[in-house]
Parts: sequence; C-alpha cells; structure tokens
Amino acid sequence: MAFGKKVRVGLDIGYHSVKTVVVEVSANRYRLLHHGIRPLWDGSTQYDPDGPKRSQIGPVVVDLFRSFKLSPRKQKDLRSLVDSPQIAAKEISAIPLQEKEMASAMLLEARKHIPLDGSETQVDYQILGDHLEESDQVRVLIVASSKKAFESHLGLLREVDIRPTIVDVESLAVSNAYLAFNDLPEEGLVVLLDVGCRKTSITLLGRKDMFFTRDVSVGGAVFTEDLMEKYGLKFLEAEKVKAEQGLEPDLERVDAGEGGLRLASKNVLDRFGDEVNRTLRYYVKETGQSQFNKFVLVGGGAAMKDLQAYLEKKFRADVEAFDPFAQMEMVEGNGDGHPAQYTAAVGLAIREH
Repeated sequence: MAFGKKVRVGLDIGYHSVKTVVVEVSANRYRLLHHGIRPLWDGSTQYDPDGPKRSQIGPVVVDLFRSFKLSPRKQKDLRSLVDSPQIAAKEISAIPLQEKEMASAMLLEARKHIPLDGSETQVDYQILGDHLEESDQVRVLIVASSKKAFESHLGLLREVDIRPTIVDVESLAVSNAYLAFNDLPEEGLVVLLDVGCRKTSITLLGRKDMFFTRDVSVGGAVFTEDLMEKYGLKFLEAEKVKAEQGLEPDLERVDAGEGGLRLASKNVLDRFGDEVNRTLRYYVKETGQSQFNKFVLVGGGAAMKDLQAYLEKKFRADVEAFDPFAQMEMVEGNGDGHPAQYTAAVGLAIREH
C-alpha cells in the first residue's frame, strides 16, 4: 500500500441491520473498498420492538466481514457507534481553560445540561470555535453517555473480537459525513433527518448557528407496525410493502371493529411531521433562527416512498436523500441497500481523530 494511505472501517450496528464500510483514505480523497448491510431480522427470529439480542448481532457482524474476506480482529482502525437512550449531545458556551481543567469542567456541565440516569458518566467534548457574541467564551460541543451504555457496547464488540479505535454517536457521525462533502450555507440551517428503525434523530447544522440534535420516537419500525395493523401483515411482509409500495399500498384493509386497537388515530406520517415541526419550533424559540434551507434524509428510512414528497409539501422546502458515496471512488460494484443507509458508517470511517 502506498505511503500515506490509511484503511478505516466504519461499523454501524443498528436495531434493524448492521452496516459496514471499508474506506481507504489519502489526504482528502476517499476510496470505497467494501460496503455491505445485513438485516438482523430475516424470518428465523421474531421481530422484537425492544431490539435484537446480543446472540443475534455477533454472527451477523462476522458474516458481513467474511463477505469482504476480512477478519474483524485484524482491522487496525475500526470505528463503531454506540446507541442508547442514555446518550446525548449538546452545544454550550464556556470560558476557555487548560485541557485538564476543561475536561473537569465539561463533566460538570454534562451533568447539568444533559439528562442521564444518574450513574457514572462518560464525557467527551470538542471546541467548535469562538463565540460570535461573547468574546471571552468559546462554543463547545459536549457528548455524554452513561458508563453502563458505553461498557455494554464495548462488551458486545469484544464478543466478536473487535477493539474499536473510536466510539462515536450517531448524530455526530452523520453530521461528519454530510460536512465532508457539502458546504453549509452562509445563512440558515440544514436539517438532517436520520430515519432509523426505532427513532429519528433530527440534527440542525448551520455555519453560524447553534448545533442541535434531538431524537423522536417515530422511526421506520413505527411505519412498519402501522402497515402490519392496517393490512394484517407479518413483519417481513410489511417491510416489503413499505419498500415497494409505500405507506398507502393497494391492499385490502383489516377491519379492527369497535373493540379493535389502532396504532394511533392520526396518520403516522402526520405524527412524524408534527415531531419534526415541534423540534424546529423549539429551536426557533431558543435561538431566534428560523431559516431552514434544506432537509436531508439519511438512514434506513431515507428511501421510504411518500416521505420525501410529504416533507416537501409540509415544510415547503427542498428535501433530498443523501448519498455519501457520490464523491468517493468505488472499487467494488453496487452493494446491498441504498446509499443513505450507510451515512453514519461513512462518517465514522472518514472522521479524523
């Protein structure tokens, strides 16, 4: 391998599937060596809304690496995502301090600003730059996780002989992938909608504006469950209908009867839109910034039929599905899935230490 080239692996273990990319990095050039996705629910196990068991995840990870003819334990620079309700990221303002003092101060700030479970806390931070209005302060991004969630993730990786060099959170990995290939507008914000299985992460990025991220509990599984209930489908049947026909398929509805239960009286798309709108209104109230230039869809739900058109109509804004491979050299042919599903894994692989 030529001097200066580095091979990095991004591993995204989600609730629905495992995504992996292997990228060769040289200066600011990225060469995609491998990419692949494996579902965690294939019909051999019943879908569980609480997520897959460890016993399901390990063999899927190993199988994915085997398809690349790679061994997980031999990867020198493998990065992974930790995902848990006990993880949060927030931008704050702080007085600049020496590194040791700053680390101690950020631990106190994390406990003040980020609700966790009261247990021991893992904290990391990044200085984003000078504060635009307070000359004696800097903008700081804090990321915090309960130690229990962090250690649980590392334990899962050890079971498949993986020792990650970096453990990141999804909102930052997704943001990193987008910012690597796109400039932010001079004014206003980009709204990243990471539509995952159990939740959607809404992240707001602006050149001059406060970084903000919030998770809402409407994700791809909610859309699938709605189809299962409305049309009497099994999980994998509903997944296929969602991918091929969208959320209003040409199927006969199931009559729930007077005593039947519905997932919600409101259309699921409307529930999704309401949560996005609530997030944007909160941001406007907190910052005064109300210019949302573009919506960008990433994650497994990005290619879901009906979603893009719905968002364009509701918010009267440009909406696009992000392709993290568009500006990368592709060594292999087309992998499984659609490009937006790999956004977090790409963000991991191309992140600098």
